Amino acid sequence: MYDSSGFIRKVCLGAVCWFVLLALIWAAPSSADDVTYVSSILWTGVKDVEVVGDYAYCLFTNGLVILNVSDPGNPVLVNRFYLEGIAGRIFVQEDYLFVADGDAGLVIFDLSDPENPDSVGSCPTTGYARGVFVCDSLAYVAAEWYGLQIIHVGDPANPDSIGSCETPNVAGSVFVQDSLAFVADASNGLQIIRISDPTNPDSIGSYDTPDQAYDVVVQGDYAYVADCWTGLMVIGVSDPAHPDSVGTCNTPGAALALCVHGEMAYVADGYGELEIINLKDPAHPDPTGSYDTPGYLQNVFVLDSLAYVADREGGLQIVGVSNPASPHFVGSYDTPDYNLDVYVQDTVAYVANNEDGLRMVGVTDPATPNLLGTFDTPGHARGVFVKDTLAYVADTEAGLRIISVNDPANPYLVGSRMTPGYAYGVHVKDDLAYVADYDGDLQIIDVSNPISPDSIGSCDIPCCAANLFVQDSLAYVATSYSGLQVVRVTDPANPEHIGGYDTPGNVFDVYAQDSLVFVADSYSGIHVFLVTDPANPDSIGTLKIIGNALGIFARDSLVFLANSWTGLQVIDVSDPHNPDSVGSGNTPGTAYSLFVQGDYAYVADQHSLVILELTGFSEVKEIEGEETTPCDFTLFQNYPNPFNPTTSIEFVIPRSGQVKIEIFNLLGQRVRSLVDEHLKPGHKLVEWDGRDDEGEEVSSGIYFYRMTIAEFSQSKKMLLLK
Repeated sequence: MYDSSGFIRKVCLGAVCWFVLLALIWAAPSSADDVTYVSSILWTGVKDVEVVGDYAYCLFTNGLVILNVSDPGNPVLVNRFYLEGIAGRIFVQEDYLFVADGDAGLVIFDLSDPENPDSVGSCPTTGYARGVFVCDSLAYVAAEWYGLQIIHVGDPANPDSIGSCETPNVAGSVFVQDSLAFVADASNGLQIIRISDPTNPDSIGSYDTPDQAYDVVVQGDYAYVADCWTGLMVIGVSDPAHPDSVGTCNTPGAALALCVHGEMAYVADGYGELEIINLKDPAHPDPTGSYDTPGYLQNVFVLDSLAYVADREGGLQIVGVSNPASPHFVGSYDTPDYNLDVYVQDTVAYVANNEDGLRMVGVTDPATPNLLGTFDTPGHARGVFVKDTLAYVADTEAGLRIISVNDPANPYLVGSRMTPGYAYGVHVKDDLAYVADYDGDLQIIDVSNPISPDSIGSCDIPCCAANLFVQDSLAYVATSYSGLQVVRVTDPANPEHIGGYDTPGNVFDVYAQDSLVFVADSYSGIHVFLVTDPANPDSIGTLKIIGNALGIFARDSLVFLANSWTGLQVIDVSDPHNPDSVGSGNTPGTAYSLFVQGDYAYVADQHSLVILELTGFSEVKEIEGEETTPCDFTLFQNYPNPFNPTTSIEFVIPRSGQVKIEIFNLLGQRVRSLVDEHLKPGHKLVEWDGRDDEGEEVSSGIYFYRMTIAEFSQSKKMLLLK
C-alpha cells in the first residue's frame, strides 16, 4: 500500500532532525510588504500541550488552540490564536502562558479569562525560541544554536532579556530546579548551567548522551532525558559539575519528549507509542505500559489520572493512566491530515487532505474561511482539480475519484477509476482527465460520463509522474526523477511521448502559459522552458531558491512558488531569461501547493490552508495623463474588437474599492476572472489574452465582460475571431 508519510519524509526533514531545518529557516526571506497573512484553517500538527483546570492549551504549528476538557471524553474547541513564529513549547504559570515561538521569540498571554487569552507582551531572542521554562519572574528559553536565554517577565507587558549562556549544540528544552538550568542540547546531551546570577549564567557541567537529547525533566538528584533513539536516560545530578549515567530504558521509537508524574515517566516516542516507565528504581527504569496513538507523538502532559498526548497527525489524544500497565482511550480532539493540494473555484477552496480525503472551505471572506463539507476518500488524496460542479481527486492507491460538489456541504461520489500506479496529480480538459500516475506513467480517462469514467489511453514516460499540466494538445508532466516530460495528446487513445528535459533535482509541479513552461524543481528552484518546439524544450531561465520548490502557479508575468521551507515566493518572469524574486510570504508549515485567485494566494501548507493577500502585483495598468479624479464609474468598449488573441479593456473608478472584471461566455458561464482586487481611483487598463482561468485558449465567439464595484455593475460584448 502507498505510504503518504514516505512521500512527505522525502521532501521535508523529519522531526528527529528538526534543528537542521530550523537552522535553514533562519536564512529564509521574511514576509514582504506586498504579501500579508490573512487567515488559515484546517489546522493540524499539534506539538505541545499543558492543562490547567478545565482547559487544555495546545500548541499547533499555526498557533495556540484552547480546548475545554471538563469532559475529557469530549474536548470542545474554545478559541485559537495564530502565532507568527513556528512555535515549539509552552509553559503556564499562574495567570500567564508563555510560548517559545521560534523566530518570533518569547510571546506572553494573559489567561485571566482562559477562554479569551490576551497577548500582552513579547521579547525577541537571539536564537530560535524552541523551549521555555518559567520560575518566579524569570523565563528561561532554549534558543537553539544560541543556547540559553534568560528573560525577566516580572512585568509581562514589558519582558526584558537580561542574560544568556551559549551551549555547544542546539538547545531544544530547558528545566529549572533551584539555582540550576538543565538544557537538552541535542547531540551534546545534557548541559547544566548555574543561574544563581541570572545576568551571568555559567556552564558548570555536562553529560554527553549517546544520541540526541530532546527533552529533560529533573526531580531531586536525577535528570530524566528523552534521548531520541536511545530512549529514556536517567542521569545523576547530585554533583552537577560531574553528572553521571544511572540507568537507561530503551524505547521502540524516537524519544522526543517526556513528563514525569509521581514515580512514572511518560515518554512521547515519536512514531512509537506513549511509553510508561516506572522510575521507582532510577538505576533500573522499568517499562510498565504503552499506548498506541494514531500518528507521531510530539509531547505529553499528565494531570491526575489522564495523559494528554500531542499527536502530530492525530490531534490531542486523552489517555487514561490510572492503571499505568493498562492505559486506555478516553477522548480526543481530532485534526485533519496533511493538506497537500488546493484548487479554488469562485468562493470555495477544495483541499486534498491526504488520508482524510477532500475538504471544502468557504472563502467568500478570505479573512474568515469556514469548513463547508468533507468527503473521505478510500486512498490518500494527493491532488485535486475542479471543473463546474465536479471535483476530480487524485487519490493515490485508489486512483481517480469524481465527486459532486454542487452542494459543497453535501458532496457525494459520482464515479471512480482505478489507475495502475499511484494517482498523484490530475488535470481536466474538455471531457478528459489526465492523471499523473506515479509508477504508472500518464493515464488518460474519458469523463464525459462521470458515473462511468473509462480509461482510453496511457503513455510510458521516464520515472515518475508527480503532476502535470495540459495545454492545447500537449501534456507537460512533472516527474520526480526525470525532470520535465512532454506528451502529445492530439489522439488521446494514443498519446505520444515526444521529448523532455532532465533537471538537476526532483520535479514535483509544472505550469504552462503560452509558449513558456514553468517547472518547480525541488532542489534547483524554478526553471523556465521555451516550448515552441515541444520535442526539444529549451531551458532559457532559472532561479535558485533557498528551500524545496514543490508547487507552482503562473499568472501573466508572475510565477508563484510553494517553497517547502519559506512558504510563498513571487517571481517576476516578464523577462523569462532572468526570473527575479520580487516578494515572499512565510507560512508556518511545509508549503506543498498553491492556487492564486484575485488578490489572494491559497497555500496548502501541510498543517493548514493558509490564505495570503497579494498587493503590488496587479496586472491592472494606470493610464497616465488624468489631471483630476474621475466623477463616474465607466467601462469602455474593448479594443481591438474583434480581436485575436489579445484585447484591452479600459475602465474608470472614481473612488477606491474592490473591483471585479470577469469574462463570460454566451451561456453565462464565467471563463476568466481578470481583476479581483482593491484598486485606488483612476483610469485603468487590463488585457485579456483569450484564455480561461485554467490557462486554456477559448474558442472563437461572442463573450461578455462585466465590471462590478460596490453598487456599480456594467457589461459589454466582444468578439473573438481566430
